[in-house]
Amino acid sequence: MNFPAHFALSSLLGIAIWLIFLLVGLLLAYLVIRFGVFHGLRAHTRWIDEGKDRRRDTHEPYKS
Repeated sequence: MNFPAHFALSSLLGIAIWLIFLLVGLLLAYLVIRFGVFHGLRAHTRWIDEGKDRRRDTHEPYKS
């Protein structure tokens, strides 16, 4: 194998490895963000539900 062919092969291999690492990193970032948003929304919903004033839930809102 001469030098240019060896250089081209190693360059393609290096690019392929970087692309694989990039895809895995993006997938992990997506999963971490999705996990955080899901649990944050669930905690927020629980916080809202626990903080409701039960006395005020019996009347119609925005009625004078």
